[in-house]
Amino acid sequence: MVQGRKGAVQIRFEILEYLFYEGKAQPRTYVWRRATSLSYDDFLRHLAYLVEKKLVRETEEGHCVLTKEGREIYMELRKSLPSIL
Repeated sequence: MVQGRKGAVQIRFEILEYLFYEGKAQPRTYVWRRATSLSYDDFLRHLAYLVEKKLVRETEEGHCVLTKEGREIYMELRKSLPSIL
């Protein structure tokens, strides 16, 4: 099996997962460095999607926080992803 690039769903799941387990607001750059191996521009694109969908909220200080909806989606994805991978 050839390992390819990560898809958008996997990248976004990993961002949600990092925020879920950290449990508190994290600086945007921490999330970028610790949850992904993307360029910063690519990370910002995925983060903007999560913010637009109201799964992640950004504070005025540039910190990322998982919303209630984000927690719920993460839990659902965690249950269902193993069955489709």
